[in-house]
Amino acid sequence: MTVSPPKPMRLPSLTGLRCVLAILVFLCHALETARLYADDRLNHLGVILPYGISSLSCFFILSGFALTWSAAPGDTPALFWRRRVVKIFPNHILTWALTLALLGIVFGPLPMLGPPPDAGPALANLALVQTWIPVPSYLLSVNGISWSVSCELFFYLLFPLLIGPLRRIAANRLWWCFGATAAAIALLPALIDAAISAPAWPLWPPFSFTETWLVYFFPVVRMPEFLLGVLLALIVQADRWPPVRMSWVAGATVLFWLITLALPPIYGRSGFLAIPLALLIPVLATRDLRGETGWLQNRTVVALGEASYAMYLLHYPVMAVTRHLLGPDRYFGVVEGTLVIVAMFVICQLLAIALFRCVEDPLVRRFSRPARGRAPRGPEQAEGPPRG
Repeated sequence: MTVSPPKPMRLPSLTGLRCVLAILVFLCHALETARLYADDRLNHLGVILPYGISSLSCFFILSGFALTWSAAPGDTPALFWRRRVVKIFPNHILTWALTLALLGIVFGPLPMLGPPPDAGPALANLALVQTWIPVPSYLLSVNGISWSVSCELFFYLLFPLLIGPLRRIAANRLWWCFGATAAAIALLPALIDAAISAPAWPLWPPFSFTETWLVYFFPVVRMPEFLLGVLLALIVQADRWPPVRMSWVAGATVLFWLITLALPPIYGRSGFLAIPLALLIPVLATRDLRGETGWLQNRTVVALGEASYAMYLLHYPVMAVTRHLLGPDRYFGVVEGTLVIVAMFVICQLLAIALFRCVEDPLVRRFSRPARGRAPRGPEQAEGPPRG
């Protein structure tokens, strides 16, 4: 028995989830990178409690789930790739140009962003190939957080080639495939750690960040998280999803986080927490399918979820400019620092909504559909490049 996808339908809770994930990524960067608080323990909460890294994993999983759920059997790779290009590149190009202007014309070097990059790193960032180059000046050039969009671009290139064979997997074997993918995620950090630590290993460049690049930034290593989402969508479509409670997902996530504290430090930067968090997405999706309601379906939350990609691309430059205007060495108490974070958040959301409504959504509506006919807008809108 193979999986036959049901008729696409909207899953608003997944779009609302994007809003929550984007807020968590924003908060992590506001604390750990902008570093506004005089009490440095507050600034380190983004690393001590890995909600930023976990949110990034959720975005990767959500991409795989939403793309699989909304993929039409008659879709062609060319049409799929065109939709993805229209979805990700206009916002990326605009924020890339804005960031270069801020660095090269308006302000010069900025906290969090550094000096204006050379032509090579800037063009690599524009083409979204920077995650394939293990050199700091390339990997985090211009708007450095766009590295995760580079990973998503790799997933998009492979998705049309993989979805057909994956759909032919027998329904009773889908959970075995999920388990094998989860095992790969769990083992990869240990294998990378062993390889990097091995003596006389001549293949890697002599950079101290190589291990982090391999386990955190390298698209091939992040691909299994995307595949978890693909497999879970197929499991739901095949009616093989069991009645899992949200409390079980939360408990499993806490357990996995506690396990990471006993594992080598490399696991703290890996997709290890993606294994339990992956279960969150089908829990929400099946609630929508049953017609249940919840706060993630609130119109405001869904609207912010739709603008989450724009929010992701804008929040780092906004933080960098704010840190520059406030002074790179100025720190604040709890109340003042929190007010600054809230102000940055409001500015980011307003700019993101404007960018989504004026650029992203009109272009997607205009250019991402075939010339004849109009494919229904399924829950693919719940998917988008991760942001964190």
